[in-house]
Amino acid sequence: MKIMCDTNVILDVLLEREPFAEDSYKILELCEEHKIDGFVSVSSVTNIFYLVRKYTHSTELAYKAVGKLLEIVKVCSVKNNDILIAFQKKAKNFEDCLVATCAKSIHCDYIATRNKRDFEGFEISVLAPNEILLKIL
Repeated sequence: MKIMCDTNVILDVLLEREPFAEDSYKILELCEEHKIDGFVSVSSVTNIFYLVRKYTHSTELAYKAVGKLLEIVKVCSVKNNDILIAFQKKAKNFEDCLVATCAKSIHCDYIATRNKRDFEGFEISVLAPNEILLKIL
C-alpha cells in the first residue's frame, strides 16, 4: 500500500494531539517498518518544520522532528507539471490540491488525513488514519 500523509497526520504525532495521535503514530510506525510506503509532499515538510518550531520555540527540535520524519517517509518530488495541474484546478486550498496532485502522480492508493472534506473532488481515495489501519490490520 502506498499512502500520502497529509500534514495533520504528521503533526498529530509530533505535537501529541489527542485523540488523534495514536492512530497517526501507528500509520507512521507501519511506514517505518516498511509495511506501507509512506510519502509526504515538499510543502508538508516545510510546514511541519515551521509549525514544530513555532509551537516548541526550538529550531533544534524542529530539525530533529523533520530528521526523524525523513527516516520514516519519502518526500514526493513536485514537478513543474504537478504545480500547473494544481494551479489550473483553482481549488480553495492550493496546498491540499497540490498534495492530491502529487499523490495521484506517484500512484498512491490513499491520502491519509483527518480532513477528508479538504480532498473531495480530486479523484483520489482519502481515508482517515483509523480507516487505513482497519484495511491493514
